[in-house]
Amino acid sequence: MKHELTLWYSVQNGGDGSAYPKFMESEELAEFDQDNMDEGWGESCTGSIDLESDSPITVKGNVTTKESYLIGMLEYCSRKSKLRSFIKEFFPDGFPKFEVTTSSTGNSEYLYNHVLVDGVEVAKSFRTVAKSGDVFEHELNNINIDSSTEDEDEDDEDW
Repeated sequence: MKHELTLWYSVQNGGDGSAYPKFMESEELAEFDQDNMDEGWGESCTGSIDLESDSPITVKGNVTTKESYLIGMLEYCSRKSKLRSFIKEFFPDGFPKFEVTTSSTGNSEYLYNHVLVDGVEVAKSFRTVAKSGDVFEHELNNINIDSSTEDEDEDDEDW
């Protein structure tokens, strides 16, 4: 039995003249990333790699999921309109229940936060101890971006 996997990517600007692929779980996520990156390319730079094997294919990490992309937006994106657009496209029926476990970073001020959905790790976040674990889990399970407000002036405000 053949096992197949399509791995999508979005080419990122390294900032020093270099470029690198950011692997994504879906074509739609790669396209969203291209359409919403700060320093774009003028045209979409996405693509895919098709893998085939006689045994099951497991990707060990560094593949951006919609959940890890959401967490990145919550931590670094100040535009409510971008976040609303992402949520509308990728979580139209609401969010899953997030669970957060932590592990040591080797620094007593920070923890790795492992974000799980149905027991599967979908994201990992580096946060201060005060903003980790149960605090982060509560934040993720209570995301509230008012999607009913479509005022264009508000879209440019930080939140």
